[in-house]
Amino acid sequence: MWPLNNDNNNNPRFMVLGVGVESKDTEYWVRQLNNVQLPVLSGVMQEINAVTQCSESSAEQLSELIMRDSALTAKVLRLANSVTNTRGSNKINTISRAVVQLGFKGIKAISLSIMLVDSLLKNKDKERMMQWMARGFHTAVQAENLMQQVDNQADEEVFITALLLHVGDMAFWSMKGEHAKLLDGALDNCGEFSNPKLEQKVLGTTLKEVGVALADKWNLGEDLKEVLSPGHKPSLRTQAVLLGEKISAAAEKGWDSPEFTDVLVDASMFTGVGLQDMRAKITQGAERAAGVANTYGAESITRYIPKVDATASAPQASATTEEAAVVATAPVNDGVHADAKLQLEILREMGNMVEHNIDVNTLFTMLTEGIHKGVGFERVALCLIDPKVTMMTAKYILGEKTDIWREDLKMPVKAQQDNLFAYCLHKQVTVWMKRRSSCGLEHLVNKRMQNLIDTDNCVIAAIYTGKRTIGLLLADRGIKGPDITQEQFDSYSHFVQQANSSLAMLAAKSKR
Repeated sequence: MWPLNNDNNNNPRFMVLGVGVESKDTEYWVRQLNNVQLPVLSGVMQEINAVTQCSESSAEQLSELIMRDSALTAKVLRLANSVTNTRGSNKINTISRAVVQLGFKGIKAISLSIMLVDSLLKNKDKERMMQWMARGFHTAVQAENLMQQVDNQADEEVFITALLLHVGDMAFWSMKGEHAKLLDGALDNCGEFSNPKLEQKVLGTTLKEVGVALADKWNLGEDLKEVLSPGHKPSLRTQAVLLGEKISAAAEKGWDSPEFTDVLVDASMFTGVGLQDMRAKITQGAERAAGVANTYGAESITRYIPKVDATASAPQASATTEEAAVVATAPVNDGVHADAKLQLEILREMGNMVEHNIDVNTLFTMLTEGIHKGVGFERVALCLIDPKVTMMTAKYILGEKTDIWREDLKMPVKAQQDNLFAYCLHKQVTVWMKRRSSCGLEHLVNKRMQNLIDTDNCVIAAIYTGKRTIGLLLADRGIKGPDITQEQFDSYSHFVQQANSSLAMLAAKSKR
């Protein structure tokens, strides 16, 4: 149908509608998407991957990166509550708790998928991109449902893997250019959603190959790499994702189509669920997919998710969609006002950290987030000390106008050092510096400290385990902010005590 003119082996040209277009290769398209079409997304992907390379600090670094963007923070929390199906008193209100509930890999995957969806949706006029994204959401819900039937629990990593399955297709169809126009026209003339042979002729590669390369370039995870190249013995997760993809593609043909009948049998055999019940679960999944897309802020693509008619849908389907909508519109507390309920939740998590096998970096993230969002301090920094106890460095920082803290809070804290930080560290005490009130330590405040924190309205505490000092926890109400209240100081002290207690328990456990 489409003539391929081989002028030479290295320069094939594909003729469509009388226009000659030079075909490329996978490397070219990955480079084009990464550097030209989606440079901002590529940069964010690389930034996330850069802060997650070190296993010892990845959780706190990722949490800090997420919390820089209030919109991203809100979406991550909404999705964390959605995938864990938690509401009410058990609702996840902080990024650090989300890390505890879903694990570092789960939060990283959610963050990457949110950023990918947000970036691609900026090109709302790209219909094929929106169709592929709709299939991605539908596939993700169906794959998660399949795994739930097999091992009786939701699997958020399967969900994210399925959502990103066609990352190459979504990324390519978000771009502009002659190749995209020609491939779009060729597919329209064939009446097909996708066609690898046409892709190969027009692009010099297939969009699946582009997806494999992007998954590697953006480090989207080993699960996705396995699904894109499953091998002879795919894992259960990979089977669920691939079967979820077959379900979503078949549903687009119609709920009574031969394709759907065939995949229904496959799903029944995979899960051990009867055909009638399996059909009900699949149609429920299609209804829920639209609600999940809304949670991601992708309302515009829901019209491409197959609708379920009255004869095919199960009575519970509308309730599932309504639940997803409730999660999508639930408010997120992102202010700096005191939140007693949030304080108790974080303190409880810190107290149970040994039982939950929480690492020390997550503990420190909980501590700073609890002081910032729970107690209501505008600026918080946990400064760690070097092994020789000569210098402290700000490691965990939250709050506005704290950009200079990471560099300038590098302060000398030797035992003989004559400053307030060294005093608190080596005495292992908590100090409250009040306005209009003397605590007898004013002579330990120097000009450099005054330029960094509000030394007339701040709290400073030592973090330690036994005789070993770990660092200092600093917090204030911002530059010339409102006075610290007695209630805030008491809550701050509770967090310090809990942190030191948890560190002691971890130290004792490590000696066993």
